[in-house]
Amino acid sequence: MLKPPPRYQLVTTEDGSETLFSEAFNEACHSTAGARAETRFHYLEGCRLSELLHSFDEINILEVGFGTGIGWLETLAFFKNYPQKKLNFTSLELDAALLSWSVPEAKKINALTYELEQDNSKLRVLIGDARHSIHTLPSEHFHAIYQDAFSPKRNPTLWTHQWFTDLKRVAHPDCTLATYSASVSIRKSLLKSGWSVFEGPAFAQKRSSTRANLSGVMDPEFLAKLNTHAIAALDDKDFL
Repeated sequence: MLKPPPRYQLVTTEDGSETLFSEAFNEACHSTAGARAETRFHYLEGCRLSELLHSFDEINILEVGFGTGIGWLETLAFFKNYPQKKLNFTSLELDAALLSWSVPEAKKINALTYELEQDNSKLRVLIGDARHSIHTLPSEHFHAIYQDAFSPKRNPTLWTHQWFTDLKRVAHPDCTLATYSASVSIRKSLLKSGWSVFEGPAFAQKRSSTRANLSGVMDPEFLAKLNTHAIAALDDKDFL
């Protein structure tokens, strides 16, 4: 294993896979209960990849936060079982050093773009502030969104209702967004931006997670609890 980039510490998680702890954000990139297990649980299963493969021959996935590259690697491994299908995996990442560490074979296309092609799969990583990069992406394009940024406490601008409005613009009508966060403020941010929001299953010690789509019918009781909760949606004006 290569030495981690500056200001990161290598951490071995409970399933034996490794993640990084960011000194800048004071947070690990994954749950210490299992980096690979968490990725499969929240994103591959949470975004219904198996179901999407029944409906589409070409799947477009957007990941918010490339981090250690586990999202890409686990998704790539999953698609190797379906060689007739095509995967287009786009990731938004602030720190280019992470990409150089985790996927050094990725080719630098320009100052802000790296790409890698393997079989029927293509990785594209956009380096820089995701709040800017998102505007370069096509509308109604992504069938799955892995919302895997550092937590709202550490990186709030990637959890506001304005951010989720940006994600809604690039989401395919059949898109599922999945995230590890179960925060009421995040669920309200999704709801305010036009997503249908659902309580997802728990991973490790967390009590639940969150899933969202653009066409589902929300549970009335769950919706009522969200609407009456005192906690507000996150707003850019409080952070930018």
